[in-house]
Parts: sequence; C-alpha cells; structure tokens
Amino acid sequence: MVLYLLLLVLYATRITSIQLCPLLGPSWPAPTDLPSDPAFQSALQNITTNIQDAVTAGNFSGDSLSLMIFDTSDSSSLLNLSNTGQTINTTIGVSKVDENTVFRIGSVSKIYTMLLLLIEDGFNPFNDPVSRYIPEIRAATVALLENSTKRHDGIDFLKWNEVTDFPLCSQRRFHLAVFQIHAAGSVCRRTCFVYCDLLTRLLITEFFDGLLQAHPIVPTSATPIYSNAAFQILGYVVETLAGEGFEKVLEKEIIKKLNLTHTFYNTPRTSLGVIPIPQGEFWWNFNLGDEGPAGGLYSSAKDLSILGRAILNSTLLPRSITRKWMKPLTHTSSLNYAVGAPWEILSFGNERPIDLYTVSGDFSTYSSVLALDPDHVIGFNVLAAGSNTHETVALASDIVSESLLPALDQAAKNQANGRFAGTYALTTTNSSITIDTDDGPALVVTNWINNGTDMFPSYMILYGIPDRSQFSIRLYPTGLQSPGQLSFRAVIPLQFPPGIGPFTSSCITWATIDLQVYGNIGVDEFVFDFDESGNAASLSPRALRTILPKIS
Repeated sequence: MVLYLLLLVLYATRITSIQLCPLLGPSWPAPTDLPSDPAFQSALQNITTNIQDAVTAGNFSGDSLSLMIFDTSDSSSLLNLSNTGQTINTTIGVSKVDENTVFRIGSVSKIYTMLLLLIEDGFNPFNDPVSRYIPEIRAATVALLENSTKRHDGIDFLKWNEVTDFPLCSQRRFHLAVFQIHAAGSVCRRTCFVYCDLLTRLLITEFFDGLLQAHPIVPTSATPIYSNAAFQILGYVVETLAGEGFEKVLEKEIIKKLNLTHTFYNTPRTSLGVIPIPQGEFWWNFNLGDEGPAGGLYSSAKDLSILGRAILNSTLLPRSITRKWMKPLTHTSSLNYAVGAPWEILSFGNERPIDLYTVSGDFSTYSSVLALDPDHVIGFNVLAAGSNTHETVALASDIVSESLLPALDQAAKNQANGRFAGTYALTTTNSSITIDTDDGPALVVTNWINNGTDMFPSYMILYGIPDRSQFSIRLYPTGLQSPGQLSFRAVIPLQFPPGIGPFTSSCITWATIDLQVYGNIGVDEFVFDFDESGNAASLSPRALRTILPKIS
C-alpha cells in the first residue's frame, strides 16, 4: 500500500517522461527453428565475415581458434568456425583445428566443479561452514577460536569460522593466492587420508600449510576477488560429498552421462590437441595436480557445446536448481559486470539488459570462454591457442555478441508476432483483445473491450496514468507453463518526472507485479492456450474469468 501511494504521489506531479521498464528476463518466448530465421542467419553471416576479416587482418595474432554457437533444439551446432594458426607443432599435435580439437580450458574447469557440487547435494551445502567438509580447515577454525590474539587480529588471520561454500563459489574471497600443487599418484578423498600415497599426502599438507598462513585480502563476503585455491577447496568438498576422488566423480557424473569424448581431467594424447610453438608442449603437459578443479581440464568446442546445452536444458539438474544457479550473487565495480557461482555475468543492451552467463579461462598459451544466454536458450564458446590468446578470445566473443544478441531478440519478436498477434474475441459478450508488437519490448495490448466496456480507462485510473498517449499494456512471459498453455504478466510502463539520480529514475515495475488483484487473481495475469501447431488459439485475462478465442 505504501508503494502504491508513493506511485500516486509521483503521478500527481506533472508527468514529462515515460520508461518502459521491462522485467528482468526475456521480452518474448525464446525463438525456435533458428536455422530458418532470416534475422538470425544474417547475424551468423556477419559473425563469419567479421571473424574471417579479423583473421586476415592479423587481429588474432596468428592464434589457433575454435568457435561454436549452439542452442538446445538438437545436438548440431548453429555455427562452427575454426582457424589453424601458423605456429603449431604438427609433428605431435593436430595439423588442422576443428570442433573436436582439444584445448586446455583453464578456469572454465570451474564450471564442472560447481556443477558437480550441485549434482551431489544441490544448494544444501552452500550455507555450511567449509570446515564441515575439510578437516584441515576445521582444525584451523578451532585453533583460531582458542587463540584470543589470532581471533582479534583481522589483518593477519582469516576468520575461517565465517567461510562457507557460498562465498567460495561466488568469488567473494578473502585472499587465496594461487597455489600450484603438483600431485603424484591418485587423488584421494580428503576424509580418508590413510589410503593416500605419501607424496600426495605431503603435497596436500603443503597446500593447507601455505593456505592457512596466508594473510586475508578483504573480509569474507566483502568483494569478489578471483581465486583458484577456493575452487581447489571446493574440489575437496566434492570428494567429501561423493565419497571418492574428483576425477572419478567428474567421469561418472558429467563426462559419461553427456558422452563427452574429448573432455579430460588428466593430460590426453598430444595427437588430440593443438600444440602452439613455442612452449606449447610444456603447457600441454603441465600438471596442476589437486588444482585441477580450478583450472586443469581439457576440452573441445563440441564438448563445451554439449556441456552448455546440458546446463541450459537442465539435463543433470532440476530446473529449479538451474534457475537459482544462473543468477548474480554479487556486483563488481562495473555496472554491466556481475559475479555468480562462478559465472562472470556480462549485461548487454540499454532498454532491456540481456545477460550472458560466462566463465572464462587462461592457461599460458591457451584461453577459453563458455557463454550462455538463458533468455534465448542459446550459447557459444571460443577456444584459442597461441601467443595472445586472452585478447583473441575476448575479441572473438565481442564479435559474436555484437551480432548475435540483437538478432536473437529480433527473431524472438518476429516469432512472437507470428504466434500471438491478432484479435481474440467472444462476440456473445462483446469482449475482445488485440495483441501486436511494436518497436519496444514484449507483446502489446492495443485494444481491450470487456462486456462492451473499454478497459483502458479503467486501467489508467487503477495505475494513476492520466494521459492515454502515454499508456500501454505490455505482456511479458513469466516462464510458467502447463501443457498447451503459457503464462504472461502485464507491465504498465510507468511515467515519472525527469530523474536526477537512481532514486528518481530507477525502474520499479518489478514492484508493481500482482499489486492489484480481483478475487485473488492479479489483474495483470494473462494465459495463452495453443493449438497443435504451437500458435496461440485463445487468450484469458484471468482476473475477468473469461477465455477469448483467437478470430484473426
């Protein structure tokens, strides 16, 4: 009620501007059958031309490159581009890069670790103290609490009792310099050290000895600070939850289930990979040991596409877990760059942000990125090997995003117009609704009559909007669905005096959803029913308890 009164006060001042203020998320249902969509095909041609031009101009510094765009409709790619650099060792590695060529993927490995944690026990462990799963950290926690000097020294000693899996996975770290542990022998479960060989056990001890002596950088959960050691710890948590070594869990829960034939925890045959000159063979064989869950894996463009498709499709997780996972957990100092677990979330667009959930990696002569767009249920990956790979991957990713994201929004709008636009009417009650699309987001209600009464003036009074030319009703998909039905919510674009800062100019439409109800049903709730071809057959403004068949 307080919010509603606030809105009325704002409207009572003279209105001079309008903001569409879409909800976070897609403006239309995700597009389908993209290979036949003209806007999408034009974008693919632009991407292909721009990548080839960049290769010709030397913008990729002669690096080898493998790029793939994919969606969830089938197992084939939407675009597959490869470039073989001039300086590769063809005597031991591949002579031509393609979709199956294996690269080191660096910190993209973190996404496998996070996925394994979610597979083992969902989000249940994430508010637990990490000491519950790691004996060394449990001992350090006890020692800290028993030592009053250390307990009150926040500069030299980390408060391990405050550390949970949650800040570890979301990069909200406290210090964690990079520890490269070269382990020999099999990795063992951290709770059963008796089965480890001596060298491995000593190296694990060395890792924790160094970790527990390092100074904090910032307090826990204060700011995102990149860390590899955090994901080494999370690898140990995976082992504790699963009761076996990380490599075995990875093989069983992800590699075999998704049939990833070119994804490896340990170094595969060099004949499968691209080996840059110089130093490529050294970095190809470099063993990260127990730091593998943070950055040690190998994969190909095709296998990363399979993994990305599985994440978008919730193949290995319940959809509720995936939705929670693909959300920001903290900001960075850049307004268009947030952090998830361990997502690096980049926002594109002005009127409506499109978020790419990405994870990227650098491993000396190798770089990589996996990017997922949940709004359009599509993704891409870029792998590079050579001398300037970080810049190569970043440039290629920008080239893809610049053409791909606007085209996906256009394809979604075009398809939504074909499926939903038209007039829905029940002549016996003189009731009708007309749906269309325009230059803005969402489906637009252009006319609405109920029992002979124009509904627009009623809604304008309800939402305090005096000017008909500044009024519109826009329907956004909620993601809720039943067999043959899809739910939408109406957003009434709000009018405000010119803003001078975030308090007076921020979008607050998210706070008006379901604000007005009639008989316990929101006046903004709409549901479409579909025919056998997937096109809208009827529309129900739910609060009015009526169903209007589509007549044109």
